[in-house]
Amino acid sequence: MKLSNVKSWQMLAGHVEKSADDSHASASGLNWRRVLRHSSRVSLYGFSVVGLLSVLGAVVLWTQPALRGQLAAQVAPLLAAATGKQAAPTPAVQPPAADADLIAKASQHAPSIAVLASYIPNKRIAVDARNGQTPLTTKEQVLVAEYLAKRYHVASDVIANLVKASYATGQQVGLDPLLLLAVMAIESGFNPYAESGVGAQGLMQVMSKVHMDKLAYFGGADAALHPLTNIKVGALILKECIARGGSLANGLRLYVGSTSANDGGYGAKVLAERSRLRNVALGHHVSVTAPQAPVLVSQQTKTVNKTASKAVQPAVEPATATPAAPQNSAAIDKAKTGGDGATIDADLAGKDGGAA
Repeated sequence: MKLSNVKSWQMLAGHVEKSADDSHASASGLNWRRVLRHSSRVSLYGFSVVGLLSVLGAVVLWTQPALRGQLAAQVAPLLAAATGKQAAPTPAVQPPAADADLIAKASQHAPSIAVLASYIPNKRIAVDARNGQTPLTTKEQVLVAEYLAKRYHVASDVIANLVKASYATGQQVGLDPLLLLAVMAIESGFNPYAESGVGAQGLMQVMSKVHMDKLAYFGGADAALHPLTNIKVGALILKECIARGGSLANGLRLYVGSTSANDGGYGAKVLAERSRLRNVALGHHVSVTAPQAPVLVSQQTKTVNKTASKAVQPAVEPATATPAAPQNSAAIDKAKTGGDGATIDADLAGKDGGAA
């Protein structure tokens, strides 16, 4: 009887222990399923966020060529070091066929304005448009900057930086920096964000749609509103126009986009402004309110001469008439008492002296 009771208790304890083990195993399996389900959701959301960020990054790189170029320049050495291979060169931007003869060789070089300008020979540039052998001193640059700041109401430090950039660009391109400053003055009045009705932008009013090939070396069309880039690209365009036109006047006409021989006075304004800047650099006093359009000296001289001739004509006409030579002494005395006595006396004195 006692033995059977012990066995019963043992069997009951075994069942209880087995039930506990089964419940523990089922609880452990449930926890693992919850963890897997939660981790799958986290992974789904995480990959969704990563995909969205990737799409946004691709869109940003596609719309910002400058940022894309900087990122490629930074990543390329890392990839080359990791793979042990030399990084492939970045493909050059294909220029339009119209300008291919200008920058065909420059596509293999760094985007330097001096390299691009070197493919336009300086011998094709008019002498009066070239950069001088002796650049202006710092003092002379300061005089030019102060004059332009007062004339065009621009901050002194801003115009000083533009003057320095013009001198640096002029030396690289081979053009007179005062010519570049004169073009900026007439084109935009030194407003770096100026834009015309036809789409010309910046200090030198560069047509970004027409000269996209040149702007591509500096980051694309958005670089047209960057002051330094605008000066460089504008100087390159101006040099090309002067080379095509054969003279400074024709180059300015091509630069402004005139298809006829008449440029509407644009070239005269630019040359007059450059002349004023030259006088300022030499220390001469030049009025800051002088008109941009030059004074037509020939017309002014004609007007002055015509007015003077009208005013002098009544008094001059009697004197210009040649008096008749007196035939006798009575006529001589009468002539002496008249208005022409001095002339006749001199003639008679000469005759008398010669006779003596």
